[in-house]
Amino acid sequence: MRQTATASRSAQSRRGRKSGENTFVKAEFRVPAVLTDEAAGILTARGALGCAAQWPHKVRGSSGAPVILQAFFHRLSRLELQHHHAALQAAGMLADGAPPALTQLSDPGWATLWKRRFRPLKIGRRLVIVPPWLADLPTGRIPIIIDPGQGFGTGHHASTRSTLIELESECLRHDFKTALDVGTGSGVLAFAMAQLGVGRVAAIDHDPMALDNARHNAALNRGSRAIGFSAAPLRSLSRTFPLITANILSSTLIAMAPDLTRLLAPDGRLILSGILNREAAAVMAHYGPPMRRLRSRVDRGWTTLVLTRRYER
Repeated sequence: MRQTATASRSAQSRRGRKSGENTFVKAEFRVPAVLTDEAAGILTARGALGCAAQWPHKVRGSSGAPVILQAFFHRLSRLELQHHHAALQAAGMLADGAPPALTQLSDPGWATLWKRRFRPLKIGRRLVIVPPWLADLPTGRIPIIIDPGQGFGTGHHASTRSTLIELESECLRHDFKTALDVGTGSGVLAFAMAQLGVGRVAAIDHDPMALDNARHNAALNRGSRAIGFSAAPLRSLSRTFPLITANILSSTLIAMAPDLTRLLAPDGRLILSGILNREAAAVMAHYGPPMRRLRSRVDRGWTTLVLTRRYER
């Protein structure tokens, strides 16, 4: 059976190339509506070319209802599909235990049309996120080049956008020699730190595919030599940082609270994001004394916290 299936796929691939069409695979997952963007981010970081949410009319406006998240790949084995499903399940992003669906597609070219709609995104007063295929960069702003087909973190999601705005604000107020970006993903926050004047940035992520994505984007950005990408566990770090960012899920931020508190230098700045508004109080409770909140930013149902740590003298 396995040999027959492989031969059949090879024949289809040859026919697709002969006719000038590309072949694609569509995987479908049932996810809670409120976590659609985060689930899409995980799948793109794991190699998806792009994602689309299928919203049944009856669930629009209901954040707790499930939607069908479609992820598109050039190719995808059953084993890889199981691994993607397990990753979403481990992150608490599946609406139920329904198995993912897999469909073979033939594309005459529509899959690349989305590039025409990906325009420069201005964030804050100085930053702009641009895709690598745009030759003319907006003037008067600091460009951060992100390949949106490589990993999550294009700045379009409210949590990423808010973190970038707070980063810009803090870097205008302070001269940070070093910084730490936890769960770097596409590397967008690390690139912003380097471009905003941070001397040296440590960017860590436990996902090897995410690190590959970040390094791919590093080749597109100026100042990336100031960034060190690593899979080092958070608990293995010992030196403190005056600036730390972590744009992750609330449950992960809560689990990381002891280490992030330990790693923040006196009077440093800790920017936490990826927090649903209803979860902000719970996250803050785990970062209580000696941490205190300087300010919050709320955008489209997501909260970003800027915290500081003051040591007793």
